[in-house]
Amino acid sequence: MPPEPGVAGWRSHAQNPTPLIFDDRHWRLYYAVRDQENRARILWVDVDPLDEMRVLARADTPILPLGAPGCFDSAGQGPSMALWRDGRVHLYYMGMHLRRDVPYGLAIGLATSPDGAEFTRHSTGPVLSVGPKDPYFVSLAHIQAEPEGFSAWYMSATGWTARPDGPADADYGLRRAVSEDGLRWTPHDVMVAPGISALPEGGGLARPWRARIDGTERLFFSYRARSAFRTDSAAAYRILSLPLDPAGVPAGPAEPLVFANPPGAEDWDGFMQAYPTVLPLGQGHVMLYNGNGFGQTGFGWATRGL
Repeated sequence: MPPEPGVAGWRSHAQNPTPLIFDDRHWRLYYAVRDQENRARILWVDVDPLDEMRVLARADTPILPLGAPGCFDSAGQGPSMALWRDGRVHLYYMGMHLRRDVPYGLAIGLATSPDGAEFTRHSTGPVLSVGPKDPYFVSLAHIQAEPEGFSAWYMSATGWTARPDGPADADYGLRRAVSEDGLRWTPHDVMVAPGISALPEGGGLARPWRARIDGTERLFFSYRARSAFRTDSAAAYRILSLPLDPAGVPAGPAEPLVFANPPGAEDWDGFMQAYPTVLPLGQGHVMLYNGNGFGQTGFGWATRGL
């Protein structure tokens, strides 16, 4: 999905495709684009998933203005999870602010909308941010309604690694949290991180997404190595998943996702595959994901059982 001429603030990228389901023939996909100052902004595109993701409509302006100077989302925004609640769309999104000691900080905000097109912030501050269990940053949550409230898996940074050729890179895993109202969250000790669940030491786990496949709850995510992930395809993001028990806790080792038709070296997703979203479609499933350049080549989809 290349930048559309005339769309304000879209210089590059189409990152983190995030669905809002209207009906079987109408999905709205929110995604992050980069503007001329490399700041992420959120757009959407409506597609028909039963007709090869045929485009039905597009947004031509970002759904939210950037936060005021000093706010958690003053330097960028990206979609994370869209839910219908009480007749309104609740969009949880990643907000970025710049720092001097490390390149950036991230937190999770909430915006709401009556129609999924025009949004208003729930608050000027985030609904999930740094704290005793998450001292560095949090980002990209997958949220589900539960009988007694909500549960979430989200990215939690575990530190920063200096590199000689540029700014420091963050290390991060995935943490579980619960909430009664979707606004006030309690992070748990339960975490999936590099070095745990048969994952190599170091690196980052990004974009958790929980889905039921063949009767088993699984947590999908993308993993990269700690270094060389920008230049070495073997160290770049790949998509993995692990099983969850009925309480939503990891119940086995992480396993790589296997493509029946693996990407070729010259394909849009040949260098990396990242940021998965897995949804039921018909009698099977579809996975939306990003390819090379952390979404610089856009997003696409793969199917299972269709």
